[in-house]
Amino acid sequence: MARRVSAVACFIVCSLAVGCGGSAPEAQSVADDNGTSEPSDDDLGPKAGAEPEDKPDDELKETGKLKTTSGGPTPEAQSANDTQAILQLVIEDPELDPYLKLGEPGRFPLKVSGSAVPQGIELVKSTKPVVMSPAPKDKKDPVLVITGLEVQGKDATVSYRYDIEGIRGTAYLKKSSHGWELTRSRVVEH
Repeated sequence: MARRVSAVACFIVCSLAVGCGGSAPEAQSVADDNGTSEPSDDDLGPKAGAEPEDKPDDELKETGKLKTTSGGPTPEAQSANDTQAILQLVIEDPELDPYLKLGEPGRFPLKVSGSAVPQGIELVKSTKPVVMSPAPKDKKDPVLVITGLEVQGKDATVSYRYDIEGIRGTAYLKKSSHGWELTRSRVVEH
């Protein structure tokens, strides 16, 4: 993974240098055991004594992922990364924590369900991976159900319910230059 991110970062730097009138360094790759290539030392940036290049903010890493730029992740990959970041912030919301009661039997690791949760998403709560679960069979099952996930540009809204505690909640998020941030949330007992 780190090799692919470095290769993508190198491609972006080279593309921007060419687009800004500079010359692109010759790309040299070294194949690894899997037949994929990784950048050579020449592709990883300026050498000692060389003048550093000014890099625009959109080249910088954002929570371990590159922002979408030409040569960056595809819109589908970026969308999946956004969804994962959004849901991770929701399950870490301090407003929700008292209701999860992860110290009680059967509640840890956290179980999450809902048609709004994409398959293959990986979330972590309190150092353990979240378990993706089928819909709860009754209201006594400790499963956090994501009932809605809407992303419109730089704004996102997530709705959920946790029937065992009789709550419903909504989280509002906004994407800034530093990534997604939970701006406010509301948890109500019903």
